[in-house]
Amino acid sequence: MRRVMVTAVVLACVLGLSACGGDPPGSARPATGGSTAPAGGSGRTGTPFAGTDPCALFKPADLQELDQDPEATPERRTDLYPVCAGSDYSIAVIDDNPEGRVMDFEGSLAKPVPDIAGHHAVTTIMHVGSSTNCSVSMEVTADEYVRVGITTHDNDSARMCALAVRAATVVASRIPA
Repeated sequence: MRRVMVTAVVLACVLGLSACGGDPPGSARPATGGSTAPAGGSGRTGTPFAGTDPCALFKPADLQELDQDPEATPERRTDLYPVCAGSDYSIAVIDDNPEGRVMDFEGSLAKPVPDIAGHHAVTTIMHVGSSTNCSVSMEVTADEYVRVGITTHDNDSARMCALAVRAATVVASRIPA
């Protein structure tokens, strides 16, 4: 239960950061709205995962391979967008959130990784208390992206990011053509 709470706290921090953004009205900077893809984006549009339960993107065999408990029941939530959180992982499908996209793909914590199955991707590492979370934000289209996070309590960032990239690769294999 403690792991679920830590994962929920990390996810809440990431969600909060991705919800921030935009310039105050009347500022000199132009708004960044619209459906523009981040640098390296595919330029494809649409929302192929619209209405998809994020929990359906991982199968029990996938979870076991990712060092997760395949028997644990994940928690489904819809805060700003659909989220599935297991004991030490989370997956979110994010549609039409230009400010969140900029934070996730171009923020100071974002580190580029090689494209995953042809989809632009970055990692973000966050330390919260005794836990480390590595999230992979992966472009699905210019209008939609997926964020997969893996949390650990051993602070092994490289291991967590390797697992998060593997998890994102599993999700990429399930993106409708």
